[in-house]
Amino acid sequence: MSSRTRATTARSPVRLFRNDWSRLSPPEPGDWQPTRSVSLIIPAHDCQRSLDLTLAALSAQTYPSGLLEVVVVDDGSDPPLALPRLRPENCRLLRLAEHGGGWGRSAALHAGATRSEGEILHWLDADMVVFPEHVAAQARWQHVSDEAVTLGYKRFVEADWPSPEQVAESCAAGTADQLFPFDESEPHEYVERLIDATDQLRGGDHLNFRAHVGATAALSRSLYTETGGLDPGLRLGEDTEFGYRLAQAGAVFVPEPRAKSWHLGRSHMMTRGEALRRYNRPFLADLMPQPRYLRAAAQRGWAVPLVVAVVRADGPYEMVRTCVDRLLAGDQTDLRVVLVGHWAELTDDRRPVLADPLLDRRLLAATYRSEPRVELAEESPRTAYPAAYLLEVGSHLGVDADTVRRLVAVADQWQVGLLRVLPVGAATPEDGLSLWRTSALSRALRVRGPDEELAEVVAEVAGRRWVSGDDFGVVDLRLLPESSWVSPRPRQVVRPDRRARRAALAGVETIPVGGIRSLATATRFVAGRYAGLVADRVRQRVRRPATPAD
Repeated sequence: MSSRTRATTARSPVRLFRNDWSRLSPPEPGDWQPTRSVSLIIPAHDCQRSLDLTLAALSAQTYPSGLLEVVVVDDGSDPPLALPRLRPENCRLLRLAEHGGGWGRSAALHAGATRSEGEILHWLDADMVVFPEHVAAQARWQHVSDEAVTLGYKRFVEADWPSPEQVAESCAAGTADQLFPFDESEPHEYVERLIDATDQLRGGDHLNFRAHVGATAALSRSLYTETGGLDPGLRLGEDTEFGYRLAQAGAVFVPEPRAKSWHLGRSHMMTRGEALRRYNRPFLADLMPQPRYLRAAAQRGWAVPLVVAVVRADGPYEMVRTCVDRLLAGDQTDLRVVLVGHWAELTDDRRPVLADPLLDRRLLAATYRSEPRVELAEESPRTAYPAAYLLEVGSHLGVDADTVRRLVAVADQWQVGLLRVLPVGAATPEDGLSLWRTSALSRALRVRGPDEELAEVVAEVAGRRWVSGDDFGVVDLRLLPESSWVSPRPRQVVRPDRRARRAALAGVETIPVGGIRSLATATRFVAGRYAGLVADRVRQRVRRPATPAD
């Protein structure tokens, strides 16, 4: 395979809605001429016997041999692995110790990916016997979308293994389904249950990535590069963690039942499930804010937060500080704040200390330079990747202790890519608060045209809803006396009183905005619905004695 094949050809992006891959029209297996090269990567360790069967089956693939390379990565086997006689035409062996070091399945896969040439990467374990259409059935999806991550099917067998010659002959004859007794095999039960319960993942939610297991899966090289690839430092659970990051990059997960295979023996999760879960949980919890049960312990910091909140340091020191402190004091502690300003301008040159024109900004820098949950940044991040949500908060806004948690809950309830929050008096979305789902934002950035509004594209690929700031405790600090710009203590809020607090999601009135309701209509609706009520409450607050500052 020539190195020239490594340069991928841009695919025309099809705008998919969430994980509904129905709009993709891949060619039918056996009735098409592939044009994209495939690198099939096999990590292997002390498994010569099963590897021989895997390679024997691959020798009979229907995918054109000139577009297929097989790279076996020996992860420190003793004795070293060797390529058998029955193997694909273009097959080579890498020894991980000689190519960057490291060890483990993730490191082997990453080494194979970076040292291969194909436009499509296909993972395959060294204990798999695949049917002849296995590679073609998955690669056809990457021919129509670089966002497609395909998932092959497998059945676990514990019967006596055939010889490599028997495997090759059976695959060549089209009788791979007869190599093992079907009735004595097992499906990948929890994966297939998830797939079947979600209309083949088309109706699934933000946790679809749980179906991503690395025994057999394929994706475009461009998507692999965009996500940063597998984490070579993980020893177990790497397919789940990588699946999470693929989801945040806007990938669409496509189960492919025509990509059939036999798995030689039961999986580690089947035989040592409790031990694996015990080992994986602390490593995955640090890198994956979802599923939420991984992070049962509150008040703890993680490498990847659930929410990245962005606040611009463009107002008076006291107001910006109140905005940030309210975010930090909320009951959604899995949050990091990016405070954006021209911090490089804060030199230590001689200046009038109290009449410093940059005094407010300097006070903010002093306030948060030692706070681990606040980052002082020169520019706003384009996305929160790999965090799950990007929260844009105007520095004039104050949130309640439960605001962020409830917004995330509503976004997940409706599975929307963008949730807009309009406080009283807001004329444009920029005057409010915006919660962007990272997966939707990543896809929108990839497919939008040069003149398209990002919010409109996000709404097209994942949906959008509007909610009232009053329902979620978002107030415009400028409407309150400065003496009430108090940063609330944890679990304590400063906001207009309510007779009946709407705590249940069912009680929240949301406005879907798509092709029917315009931004102006939604803005007028929300503002008109709540303006009078909140204005009365603000007046009541102003008449109260000022609350002493903390």
